[in-house]
Formats: sequence, structure tokens, C-alpha cells
Amino acid sequence: MQMGLLLDADGLPLDYGLFPGNVNDMSTMLPMMSKARLRDLGGERVVVVADKGLNTSANIAAATLGGNGFVFSQSVRKARGGLKEWVLDPEGYAASPSGDFRVKSRVADKPVYVEGPGGGRRRVLVPVREVAFWSRDYFERSRAERAKVVEKSRAAIERGDMSGVVSRSAARYARDRPVVRATGEAADHNWVLDEARIARDEAMDGYCCIVTSEQEWTEREVIEAYRGLSRIGESFRVLKSTLDARPVYVWTEPHIRAHFLVCYVALLVMRLMQLDVERSTGSRPSAGAVAEALRNMTGHHLDSNVWLFDYRTDLTDALCEAVGVDLSRRVMTKAQMNAVMSAVKKPRS
Repeated sequence: MQMGLLLDADGLPLDYGLFPGNVNDMSTMLPMMSKARLRDLGGERVVVVADKGLNTSANIAAATLGGNGFVFSQSVRKARGGLKEWVLDPEGYAASPSGDFRVKSRVADKPVYVEGPGGGRRRVLVPVREVAFWSRDYFERSRAERAKVVEKSRAAIERGDMSGVVSRSAARYARDRPVVRATGEAADHNWVLDEARIARDEAMDGYCCIVTSEQEWTEREVIEAYRGLSRIGESFRVLKSTLDARPVYVWTEPHIRAHFLVCYVALLVMRLMQLDVERSTGSRPSAGAVAEALRNMTGHHLDSNVWLFDYRTDLTDALCEAVGVDLSRRVMTKAQMNAVMSAVKKPRS
């Protein structure tokens, strides 16, 4: 089972969908967009932001249908039509004062392939803005990750273990150079480190490309919109850890759907609390901090009608202020607690 999640610009969940675990990610966007259009989103223009896994012709066509837009990551390694050369060309980049960031952009036509009236595919050019940037942080992270893979490839070559999973993952940079025997027997496998592939991948370290329908946006606006995708990853981490969405201990479809519905509602409530605290304090607490604060806000029974609340922090004060309740008293009676609960149940204006 996999989950598709839609967030708004503030990181608030808008909707979700469940798909079988063997469904390709690129095919989940259209059902999610169709579902979102059935809901009342205020009739506003929607700009879909997604990673390169969803950068397909069908998704671009769907995103632009009805006057909507898109911001998609574009693979540099697999780019065609001179895009890779343009991204890697140092000409045209504007560098930050520190030199840790460089960016450039251009207007271009992106070819997409859509279903024609007769059922065949036809090529359509979509006007887009391409934004390329180089980041030192991204560069260093890519180099560090590659060093680990290169070391695994070198170790696999030394062991001579190139079968199964090893040859597909750990030995990514191992190349088979068969040795043909003059006797006509089967060639021996002579695995060596693929230095050429390593060099090709290193040349792209630190570079990223974004393609968008929003030609009027500045380079900064496009990059900031794309960086907002981190909220999606963070939301899934919250679902899996803080809200215990995984592992799932039920197995019938109705129970599985009910489980994820509860998790989705809990995520929405969590995000609303974080947003309220951010608006009042200027700082957004983590989901883990909010969960810990709520977990510790418990009362200890002192007497038949008296309870002690001895856990109070700046975060608990901000949470109480956000919902308009006063839990500043350390000792409360049942009547006082009932009054607080009554205030909580009243609709917020």
C-alpha cells in the first residue's frame, strides 16, 4: 500500500489517496488531481509542485488543463535536446556573493506527447521556463554519497561477488570486461571499476534543473516553490514515526483505509496546531515537540475533587493560546476542568 498526499503552500494537507504498493508513482498524480478537482478548492488556479518522478507528458498535460500550472524537477542525467549541455555550461550563471550558489534560467519549449483524436500519440510543445542551479551543499552531499557507492563497488570487485543484489546496487560502478579465450571456451568475467561512469556522474554533482509553466515567476520563486517539496517528505516522516502510520497491524481493506484515514486526520490536526503556534510566536515547532507536549499535559489526582497539572512550557502555553483555553493553573477542580472542556468544544470563529 502507498499513499499520495496533497499539501497547500502552508504545508496543510488538502487530500490523500491510497494505491496498491506495486503501482508506479508517475501514474498516481492524475487520480489525485481528479479527486482534488471534485473538492471545493475555492476555484483558484493550482500550481502542482512535484519531483522528477512525476515529470511525464500525461502529468504535464493534466497540470496545464484548465489554466493550471506545474513546477517539476527535471533529471539532468537523462535530459535531451541540449538541456544537459546547457545546465552544465558555466556560461550565464549568476553566483551568490559567497560562491556557494549559482543560478540561470531560460524560456524554452518542452515537447510532450499526448493522445490524439484517433488514439495515436502526437507531439505538443509546451512553453516553459527552465531554471538551472548549482548548490555547494548539494554538491558535497552528492560527492559523499558517491564515495560510499564507489567503495562498495571496489569491495565487491575484490570479493568477486557480482551476483544478485550486489551487481544491481552495491556494484553500480563495477564494469564487466570479458576476457575472451583463444581456445573458444566461455569468456572469463574481469570486473573493473568504471572510471568513465564515475567521471560522468561527478560532472553533474551539485546541479539541479526545474521546469515550470510559470514563466513570469522569478528564479527565486521557482526554486522556493520546489524546495517546498521538503514538506511532503517531512509529512510522511511524521505519519510513519510520530503518528505510527507504519507498520499497519490490520489486513482487510476497510480496516486499512480506516487506519490511514485516522492518520490523515491526525496529521491535519497536527499541522493546524503547528501553524497556529507559528502565527503567534513566529516559530513553527516540530511535530515531535507538539506530540511530546500534549503527551505530558496530564493531570495527577490529588484528592476527590482536586487535580495537579505540573507540566508547563512555552510550547504548551502557545498551544493553549492558539485554541483559546487557559491551562496555566497548576491545581484545578473538576468544575474548573469542565469549564475548560466546554470552552474547547465551542466552535472557533
